[in-house]
Amino acid sequence: MQSIENNELSNNEADLNEGNSKHIIRSSKLKGQSQNMSSSPVLRDEEAGEALFEAFGEQERKLDIALKKSLGLDDNVGMKAKKDRQPVSRLRSVLSFMLTLAICVVFALLFTRFVLQRNTVKGISMEPTLLEKDELFVDKISHLWRDYDRFELVTATTDKRTVDGKAMVVIKRIIGLPGEKIEISEGAVFINDVELAEPYLDDSVLTYVLADSSLEVTLAEDEYFLLGDNRPDSFDSRHFGPVKEADLIGRVWIRFYPFDRFGKP
Repeated sequence: MQSIENNELSNNEADLNEGNSKHIIRSSKLKGQSQNMSSSPVLRDEEAGEALFEAFGEQERKLDIALKKSLGLDDNVGMKAKKDRQPVSRLRSVLSFMLTLAICVVFALLFTRFVLQRNTVKGISMEPTLLEKDELFVDKISHLWRDYDRFELVTATTDKRTVDGKAMVVIKRIIGLPGEKIEISEGAVFINDVELAEPYLDDSVLTYVLADSSLEVTLAEDEYFLLGDNRPDSFDSRHFGPVKEADLIGRVWIRFYPFDRFGKP
């Protein structure tokens, strides 16, 4: 019995020794692994950056240069372009300025010749509608698609001459239209035998011809009869006759000065 117990005890000690040996082996392995991990080099941030630059820095630099060149941002390319660029001569600048000025002048001349013209009222023949030194814009193009109407204010050239020999330009009101019969008699105007109502005139204003005589005229198909609103002091078709359509410059569009009377007269 004692021998059996001794054998069992020996076996238990053997098992215990075997378990301890395994534990020691595992502990030694873990210790070795921890030593290996602790001995392996761990890269810090700066070292990692240097390592990445060594690995990819050259390619990144090349890509950066190519990108700058494609966008036109490369310093060397910009410097080379500046060196290759020739300075503009003073003569070329002067010629460019003169060409621009000439184009502007031609445009202004064409505009005032065919589109819009500024006119200044001189005299009292259109009072009270227009006063002396009123500044007007005259529309010179709309007659191409719209006929002149009765009572419109227009500018026209006449066969009369000014003191300096230029053709006289007048601002008047259209009274008679092409083909109509105009008669002035007893202080009134008649169109095709019907007295013309003129609401823009004061009731006291009468229309006479020189020496209180009468006037009767039938207009051609291209003629207009013009009168001033200030009938006693107006030089108009009673004096220089009907006006050809070709001699009408344009219709008064707007009065832009003085500002307190700005608008269409």
